[in-house]
Amino acid sequence: MPWLIGTALIHSLAATEKRGLFKSWTVLLAIFAFSLSLLGTFLVRSGVLTSVHAFATDPERGMFILVFLFLVVGGSLGLYAVRAPAVSSRVSFAWVSRESLLLCNNVVFLVAALTVLFGTLFPLIVDALGMGKVSVGPPYFNAVFVPLMALLVPVMGLGPVSRWKRDAVSRWRGELLIPAIVAVLCAITLPLLHAPYNLWVALAVLLSSWLLLGLAKDFWQRLRSASGAANGLRRLTPAYCGMVVAHLGFAACVIGIVATSQYSVEHDLKMNPGDTRELAGYEFRFVEVAQVRGPNFVADEARFEVTRNGEWVADMNPQKRRYLASGSVMTEAAINAGLFRDLYVAMGEPVGSDGAWAMRLHYKPLVRWMWLGAILMAVGAFTAAADKRYRRQREVARADSKVALHGA
Repeated sequence: MPWLIGTALIHSLAATEKRGLFKSWTVLLAIFAFSLSLLGTFLVRSGVLTSVHAFATDPERGMFILVFLFLVVGGSLGLYAVRAPAVSSRVSFAWVSRESLLLCNNVVFLVAALTVLFGTLFPLIVDALGMGKVSVGPPYFNAVFVPLMALLVPVMGLGPVSRWKRDAVSRWRGELLIPAIVAVLCAITLPLLHAPYNLWVALAVLLSSWLLLGLAKDFWQRLRSASGAANGLRRLTPAYCGMVVAHLGFAACVIGIVATSQYSVEHDLKMNPGDTRELAGYEFRFVEVAQVRGPNFVADEARFEVTRNGEWVADMNPQKRRYLASGSVMTEAAINAGLFRDLYVAMGEPVGSDGAWAMRLHYKPLVRWMWLGAILMAVGAFTAAADKRYRRQREVARADSKVALHGA
């Protein structure tokens, strides 16, 4: 939730810095972002939420965080209510402009954060009212969150090429008609590389291609308007470079999430040493099981040879570990990672007395693109925040306040 509101805050700050717009809204987003980070701390540290992400159950610590949360939220909103008129802006803009696109961006991110907040707190509210136990899981978040992010991509494609204050749909059409046609062609052709044809993957390719081609169009225009490519690159601000990197990361995330969810293959099966199973074009040969000893555990280690079209790909060694101190048994999956696919092998339990084991084989395409996209978005955010013009404006405002104070 703080990530979503923080993203809206970064985009709102762009309008505030450039046009003096959305000042009160930007301050409110900053309050919400910090307050939601405190709420997340309370949920995972107090024990009020039963989740794999909750790593402490200390009611006293939770009460301290709750009191601090009320003080911060109450004090911030009270100060905002008193001082909001002083930071209000009266700058006009047309509905067809970059400001309106940033406003749509903020609305989508705010609604997305509210849906996550509702899904997180609803089971707690129902339980507190004595109405039983309710679980809100992935189906809810997938049904609500995914369409919101899909609505965001068309706006992201228009944003870089749009103009401040006033623009025209006819100019958008002239700028982005060719990128739109190319994006449609990519959506039609690229999913054909993986049979059968998948409409969800085609939609993801369409949205990502639209976003990437819009960025490329704007980037090329900025270089072309300069006297040379080198001079054009020097004129690019950190804020703009951060925006490009973050949007590239978002496109990578869209492709990775959809491809992984649609093309992943998983097999649970019984295997004896010497057996070979095929999964997504890869042959997994179960060689043997050996006893190994680690610094604080003993383990049964399965040894697999993975080949593709007769060529060696990897040796994978999943383990079933028993830790000596606690006696707990844990599964250590073997992972063969790649830019375009990951292979997983996990051991289950022994089956029968003939040396057979329950095994789980996974094939997940483009799963690394999700992590790569998240890294790019984080790098883009830090790059944009490092833009010197924000610090320059702060120094100018500080100098103006000193001059005014001296004059008084």
